[in-house]
Amino acid sequence: MINNSTIKFLDRSTPPSIFTIICLSAVGALAMNMHLPSLPAMADTFNISYSAATLTVTLFLAMNAVFQFVVGPLSDRFGRRPIVLICMAIFCVSSVGCIFSTKFEMFLFCRLIQAIVVAGLVLSRAAIRDVYSQDRAASVLGYATMGMAILPLVGPAVGGNLEVHFGWVASFWVLLGVGILVFTLAYFDMGETNKQKSSSMAVQFRAYPELLRSRRFWGYCITATFSAGAYFAYLGGAGICRTRNFQS
Repeated sequence: MINNSTIKFLDRSTPPSIFTIICLSAVGALAMNMHLPSLPAMADTFNISYSAATLTVTLFLAMNAVFQFVVGPLSDRFGRRPIVLICMAIFCVSSVGCIFSTKFEMFLFCRLIQAIVVAGLVLSRAAIRDVYSQDRAASVLGYATMGMAILPLVGPAVGGNLEVHFGWVASFWVLLGVGILVFTLAYFDMGETNKQKSSSMAVQFRAYPELLRSRRFWGYCITATFSAGAYFAYLGGAGICRTRNFQS
């Protein structure tokens, strides 16, 4: 376990700073909902229904869940740093794909690949567990959660203003810029924290049955599910109202 004095900012030989951890945790939240106010405009651009446009949210969240099953074991086997960098690079490439897509199917595919950004959330927390004591980890997790809580609030507002002034694609240009920034920050500041790499990815997979039998896990899971569901139901309803007003 370490203390703050042993962490140096922009030093790849030391664990990531709290600032880098916050950025890694928050970028996924921004990617999740920044484009929500632009769903009606996206539907018009691709000549699809609003309900089809909402698949960019629904399937993105589903892929978030799928990727979490993979990035955890991969980081246990190969380390946190390389997996974070690879996933952030993929996020940037998929953002470019979203920007230049000419068909909705292509856009949706790139949007689903964007969900790999969840690695920032998962592995920043894993890094905290790797290097901090239990008491100190709770404090650092609080800072990371703060970033996750703030960006979902400001993301749709920023995305809406970007659409008004520059079009809905502007949100994905911003996500590309943020992705490059976070990739650069992780490259220069995130040293490897996993000092006890597993010999096989199967080790973590074998622990999943025990996790699924845990009542505490399901309690946390259900709480997060209902809170996120209420939030996105509200935003989705707001988008439908906006579409109806526009058509009338």
